[in-house]
Amino acid sequence: MTESPDAQTRRVLRDNQLPEGLLPPGIIAADIADDGHFTVTLPKRVERKHGGYRVRFGPQISGKLSPGRVTELQGAEAKQVIWFGVQAIAVDGDELVFTVGPAQRRLPRSAF
Repeated sequence: MTESPDAQTRRVLRDNQLPEGLLPPGIIAADIADDGHFTVTLPKRVERKHGGYRVRFGPQISGKLSPGRVTELQGAEAKQVIWFGVQAIAVDGDELVFTVGPAQRRLPRSAF
């Protein structure tokens, strides 16, 4: 049995020391290259709340995975008065550091 795109994405996030819940559930297509570049597709745009911030995803999300970080991120936005693109996410101990527009925000890993 082949792995679903959603399960494949969760496994790859885990393999890169990132929380499985970093991306919303329901991924319907995933293209994850050996060099870490990825594109995942959701059936529609998804909005969630993490640590008091509203975050929008998709419907297509892309970037580059490496151990403990996501760079070149596109397709994710966080609201800080206005919507800003999330450019990168990095693990720092028990926290995730999000580069959002001109700022960085820290949220606990447990929020994901």
